Amino acid sequence: MNSLKDKIKTFLYKRPALKLLAVKARDKVLGCRYLLRTRGIKANPTRVLFSAYSGRQFACSPRSIYEQMLVDGNCDGFTFVWAFENPEEFGDLESPRCKVVKYGSKEFEKEAAGCGYWVSNNRLPSSLIKRKRQVYIQTWHGTPLKRLGFDVTGYIDGADDIESLRYSYLTEAKRFDYLLSPSPYYTRVMAGAFGLDRLGREDKIAELGYPRNDALCHPSREEIEAARREIGVPEGARVILYAPTWREKDLKPGEGFSYSRGIDFHPGLDFHEFLQSLPGDVIILLRTHYYVSRNIDLSRWGDRVIDVSGFRDINQLYLASDVLLTDYSSVFFDYGMLERPMVFYMYDLEDYRSVRDFYFDIDELPGEVVTEEDRISPAVKDALSRIGEPATDRMKAFREKFAPIDEPCASEVIRSLITG
Repeated sequence: MNSLKDKIKTFLYKRPALKLLAVKARDKVLGCRYLLRTRGIKANPTRVLFSAYSGRQFACSPRSIYEQMLVDGNCDGFTFVWAFENPEEFGDLESPRCKVVKYGSKEFEKEAAGCGYWVSNNRLPSSLIKRKRQVYIQTWHGTPLKRLGFDVTGYIDGADDIESLRYSYLTEAKRFDYLLSPSPYYTRVMAGAFGLDRLGREDKIAELGYPRNDALCHPSREEIEAARREIGVPEGARVILYAPTWREKDLKPGEGFSYSRGIDFHPGLDFHEFLQSLPGDVIILLRTHYYVSRNIDLSRWGDRVIDVSGFRDINQLYLASDVLLTDYSSVFFDYGMLERPMVFYMYDLEDYRSVRDFYFDIDELPGEVVTEEDRISPAVKDALSRIGEPATDRMKAFREKFAPIDEPCASEVIRSLITG
């Protein structure tokens, strides 16, 4: 039986105008509660709060910045707080310099008030009211293909109605002091998506690079082999990383997201047949999106398919794989740093584009776009045959536009935005 909270969510989901009023009222109430709970707490200019994917992971640019600060001599006096939905899973991060708290808890709120810096790759709870002398660095979590925030024109069975979505982005844009950017393309797109152009805050974008990509800058053979060993890739195997994104239609109001599409996850494709069509030395790493519940039984395929959805560091998956198979996920922007073959399986291209639309034409993607089931196997085989070949002109053009910074940047971000 659905809880009262779930019933209210479902009721508001069907009434966008009422939902927006409810969201604004909730934010005001929670904001007042936050100020009362944290009254008298002063922000420590050498304490940093980190969060990734709303407390779901220890990952992305917040992780890269944190790990660099641990070894940066200019940060010796800094201490850190990491917030997680399930803090008990990250107890290994606890140290004299680092504290782990539960995301969204009272302790989380008090730590947020007491930290001089916030570093997050997703929108922080709108109840957190940033005080003077606190600095919020928003790293975001990927270069977008599909439209975001103010650039979304409509949802079909979506996660948010348009006005609530824009309100949430604008609220975030008013709070952060810096938004990291890896390219001029990203700077232009995110200024519009967050409404920074409407607020006259375009100067808050810091085009310094993407710290989460530091590990992908000129990796050594030793680093690649170490990643393969950590994941358990058999020696000599060729590896496909399958990393699809989520769909708005997968949201069930009051329940959350379900996984029901893609290879083996939609009725139109026989995954077993696809796997059998590939050479025997090929294995697949499956990485689902963090929004999606993972109730997938892969046991029937033995060690040829490995679920790496819970693997902490996606960069290790990039390094360990030879080919990327994805759809609309932003992972391909990061994977492009390695200049390895990619295949884009967009079986629902027209439906998906009608809901979210894209910022650029798919002809610019650095790999074959497949929309029909019978083209997946040939496209993947072709990609496998090109492992180790020099980057194509199409890949080079892609890198120049979307990932022009090919040197580690976490140190520069820390120096420019934190330590001065």
